[in-house]
Amino acid sequence: MDRIRPLAARYLEALWIELRSDAAIYAVAAIYIVIGYVFMAGKGYLAFGMLNVYYGAWSMHFGVLGPVFVTIIGLLHIVIRLDARRRLAYRAMFAPRRVARFVAGTILLLTAVLLFTTMFSAIKTSFPIDHGFRFDVAQADIDKAIHFGVDPWRLLYAVAEHPLVLRIVEMNYNVIWFIICYFTLYWVCTSPRTNGMRVRYVLTWLLSWALIGTVMAGTWLSAGPAYYGLVTGDTARFADQLAFLSTTAGERNSAQAFQSYLWYLYSSGNVGIGSGISAFPSVHVAVTTINALFIGEISRRFSVLMWAYVVFIIMSSVYLGWHYAIDGYVSVVTVTAIYWALRKLIPTLARLRWKARAERPTEVFARNS
Repeated sequence: MDRIRPLAARYLEALWIELRSDAAIYAVAAIYIVIGYVFMAGKGYLAFGMLNVYYGAWSMHFGVLGPVFVTIIGLLHIVIRLDARRRLAYRAMFAPRRVARFVAGTILLLTAVLLFTTMFSAIKTSFPIDHGFRFDVAQADIDKAIHFGVDPWRLLYAVAEHPLVLRIVEMNYNVIWFIICYFTLYWVCTSPRTNGMRVRYVLTWLLSWALIGTVMAGTWLSAGPAYYGLVTGDTARFADQLAFLSTTAGERNSAQAFQSYLWYLYSSGNVGIGSGISAFPSVHVAVTTINALFIGEISRRFSVLMWAYVVFIIMSSVYLGWHYAIDGYVSVVTVTAIYWALRKLIPTLARLRWKARAERPTEVFARNS
């Protein structure tokens, strides 16, 4: 018992340090949640009606699958790669600092980030109730004007209108993107290796969703090409694209099937996982851009691959009828601006805080002299 108490104290102390290090993330998430709650309550809308559903999904992915996957990968790395000093590697794997970061990251994901995401979905779902989709014609026309007088999906279909391409793009957009982007978020939140960038990464993630997915989306609300005919009455402009997308209707990962699901939720007044329709700007592209920017701090080689993936996601969002091309362009510019602002701001605030602490003893001495 005497040996367990000091060890438990070390783990608790390390956990407290890690929880405190996430204070800025909790603060930003709390501000968004409070503002969102006031907004929703003021209009008589339900703010957390989907919390139980989101909690079920997040707890399974981040509370069960994530830890199991990371543990298996860690053990396999030790068994396969390390012939000697395995005992030391096991001790390092379950060291107080590593365990504390893992627990603190899991708590962060299942509290602040979960509530943030639930609120985001509720706000997004409420947008068209008040004013409808008013900017599709303008955004589609801008898209056409900057792409040489041709709707950009036609340029893509001229070289890639093929059933196999459609299935590959759907699989990537609806499955692989989620695995890449949300596993990256999980890794950043729970791994001590990301301590140098964790706060900036998660704040960039939160602020991108808040600014791009809430403020900008709500200000210039559009439904996107898949719903263009339904919200404008012009069913001819994207008819050929929708006809092609309908060829995978009923298949797993079908974009058309998911688009129909979202329209059903919207038109029936129901809510569900992912409910809420807004095209401009693209959150899909925004999250991919976040990863490209931060991976660029770690590896130039992987940065090139990730920026190629950003381009692929922009093209995919147009190809599948989810977005106008400008939705992706604006997201890249906005996320990059947020990234660089935080990269400059956070070190400056840290230096000012350190300077203020360093000056306190001098100030106390001066007052007592």
